[in-house]
Amino acid sequence: MAELYTSRWANSRLADLECVPVGISRGVPRFSTTYEYRLVRWLAPSKATYALDDPQEYEASYVRQLEDLGVQTILGRLARISRDAGGLPLVLLCYEDLSQPGHWCHREHLSVWLRGHGVKIRELKMGMLKKRQDAPQPALFDERGGA
Repeated sequence: MAELYTSRWANSRLADLECVPVGISRGVPRFSTTYEYRLVRWLAPSKATYALDDPQEYEASYVRQLEDLGVQTILGRLARISRDAGGLPLVLLCYEDLSQPGHWCHREHLSVWLRGHGVKIRELKMGMLKKRQDAPQPALFDERGGA
């Protein structure tokens, strides 16, 4: 099984990490990303789910969508993406900044649902993934010349 993480499209650090960014949103960013990504719209909320304003109805609708796909199908498709990339971890992306109070999104619902099926998946934090060998080194000094 592929190693799984979640994050958001605006995470510019993804370009320096040994991972495959995988978009799970209905669309792609209008801003340019500093990394290449795969897009799997089959994990994005349906148009009907996306139109729901009530958070509980939204979650219930999205979970039904996941159940219809099935955990084995979802994990199999994700494993294939990882395998095709040499076994790299996958980082599932959408737009929401979950560090902001009151923010929620479908990647959070997906994570809870997968954990309920025994799958390890976490929101990506610094140090969880290895840096690419060709990633630029951080500057030793700031622009003023100090350490």
